[in-house]
Amino acid sequence: MSPPLSHDLGAEVDRIIAARAITPHFQPIIDLHAGDIVGYEGLIRGPSDSFLHSPVALIEAAAAFGQLTSLELQTVPVLLQAYARLHLPGRIFINVTPATIAHGERFHERMLGFIHEAGLAPSRVIIELTETHAITHEHELLSAIRALREAGLVVAIDDLGEGFSGLRRWSEVRPHYVKIDRHFVDGLSQDPLRQQFIRSIMDMARMAGTRVVAEGVETESDLLLLRQLGVHCAQGYVIARPVAAPRASLRPEIVRLLRSSDHTPAVGASSARRTLAGHLARPSVTLTLAATCSDVIEAFRSDPHLYAIPVLGESGQPLGVLRSHDALLTASQLYFMDVFGKQSCQVLMDTLPLIFDANSTLQSMAAAVANIDERHLTDGFLVTHGGRYVGTGRISDLLRAVSDSQLSAARYANPLTQLPGNVPLDEHIDLLLDQQQSFVVVHWDLGSFKAFNDVYGYRLGDDLILFTADMLRSAHDPERDMLGHVGGDDFVTVYTSRDWQQRVEKALAAFDTGVRRFFSGEHLRDGGYLSLNRQGLPVFHALTTLAAGVVPVQPQAYDSHRQIARAAAESKRMAKQGPGSCCFIERRQPGSTASELPAGPVLPDTEPVPDRLAA
Repeated sequence: MSPPLSHDLGAEVDRIIAARAITPHFQPIIDLHAGDIVGYEGLIRGPSDSFLHSPVALIEAAAAFGQLTSLELQTVPVLLQAYARLHLPGRIFINVTPATIAHGERFHERMLGFIHEAGLAPSRVIIELTETHAITHEHELLSAIRALREAGLVVAIDDLGEGFSGLRRWSEVRPHYVKIDRHFVDGLSQDPLRQQFIRSIMDMARMAGTRVVAEGVETESDLLLLRQLGVHCAQGYVIARPVAAPRASLRPEIVRLLRSSDHTPAVGASSARRTLAGHLARPSVTLTLAATCSDVIEAFRSDPHLYAIPVLGESGQPLGVLRSHDALLTASQLYFMDVFGKQSCQVLMDTLPLIFDANSTLQSMAAAVANIDERHLTDGFLVTHGGRYVGTGRISDLLRAVSDSQLSAARYANPLTQLPGNVPLDEHIDLLLDQQQSFVVVHWDLGSFKAFNDVYGYRLGDDLILFTADMLRSAHDPERDMLGHVGGDDFVTVYTSRDWQQRVEKALAAFDTGVRRFFSGEHLRDGGYLSLNRQGLPVFHALTTLAAGVVPVQPQAYDSHRQIARAAAESKRMAKQGPGSCCFIERRQPGSTASELPAGPVLPDTEPVPDRLAA
């Protein structure tokens, strides 16, 4: 198809808008932790026989001819009616530019009209603020967004990392959802810098009470890493492509993939791992938007111990929270109850409550409340599962649980390295066994460490221990793995990371490179040094090496941490027999004939040493 002339292009844009000649497509957005669909993004296509069939071409052409607002106002009802006709679950996400939202003074009324015609509830519609061009009418935009919220709609920011305002817009709009631009998602598993960007976004989202959606997810590895990093939702080709009639449920292979990646984040104390947001949730009084302001005031006045009431939507999802102090203070204003008494409680509702998923850990919750708004100290936080309300948590319970975990960590931490000791490690291993997870235990040990202490002194010996601890820290993922110091020169890492073998190899190579700085030039030249044994006789010791005894653990293969510790100690003993720094992998497992985890010797710069064959 030859390039159209400009007047043909403008005429084609006018024709498409006038005839509403657009086809709606929908792409699912999934909850990475609950494993279900939370909604669909509504997308459009031009006529199949038009040179503006591509959505990018159509939108750019409409913008070029000053028709983008007209196109969007025609697109919204088409998407809403198709979404309702298909009976799709969850919410619909619709992209709208700031210029359209700020256009005129009654955009929210037009939206409510479109929603009513489609037979939908306003709370099921999410307006995605998409910034393809800079906006100069900031005040009008923010005013229009407030009106949308008051009308019951939900607001999101699209393409975080692109656009013209980014974080500034986030702080001004306080959206329910933020969507991360695909630039920071595609290839995430291979890019540490992008991973750090996602972590920073999640830190801000936790403090702001915002749910994060990753766009443009195209590989399974990126999808699983997003889940590991705590991102709430995702959409992309690996999940499903946009189609006119999408599935109402996830493809089975995606469900299996998410279930196979279940893990328990590794942290310093067992109580922190055991206590999740769901454990802190308590049942409480709830209301819907059908409740009036008078109902709310009566509820608070009749129960002086009722500090907050969650407001739920049709599907049980939290829409906001009503606070006793704020509601009673507002109701005391002259004529307030006369004017608003019979109106929906939405007038009194805070639409940005503090919300945690039931599987949120103490660490993620503690990070979120570190800079908590004072209003949350009395009403606490809401707990959801699969986006649905399950209970309310008290800040005092959260702080008590965090304090208990910190005391436990301090009680059992090694005084030199501050790493967890035997008790937290044992409890963590038992927890993984109870959950029937696959994991790997590595027992690390320094070779000839006593001789090193005798020759170089205990102070340099401590420095060598600290170096080893730092090196092992860099070879584990604190979100998935747990590193402990179990006494003297012995360390243990419990890996749930799938790339554990590469991490072990990295640690051994890094140790051999870094340990050389602890020896004199003479001892480096000779490859070792002499020291006296207990009989007073000189014995030659090679330069200090690192041995790793590796035990891959499958569900139901071991009964307790004690059995695993014995196997790891034996593997460590075998590893110390190899030349230089190396590891020995125990392939035999009680009650198991084969391992699903990869196994094999990891021996940097050495000749292979056969590892034990499965019995």
